[in-house]
Amino acid sequence: MGPVLLLLFISSICYLFWMQRKQDERAFVIARQLCQQQQLQLLDCGRSGHSIRKVDGRLRFITVYQVDFSGDGESRYQAELLLSGMRLAAFNLPAYRIN
Repeated sequence: MGPVLLLLFISSICYLFWMQRKQDERAFVIARQLCQQQQLQLLDCGRSGHSIRKVDGRLRFITVYQVDFSGDGESRYQAELLLSGMRLAAFNLPAYRIN
């Protein structure tokens, strides 16, 4: 029974790592699309953590991403992208200078 539990544990860790990588790739695609819609230059997108937040009146496990962008090519601003699973929960875009 011991080797089966060990194999199950290792498999679970690998699966969670694989799903997190998939979510990171999805976040980058969403950030790129949102920046294109707003005519912004995407500079960087990286995971900054996890939290439990209320989205649409329900508590959700949220992955928080920090998106760096530029509106004028000189300045650097930080937006917040929230994903619930593989779905966009929110995109918090601060005020920025445009060209």
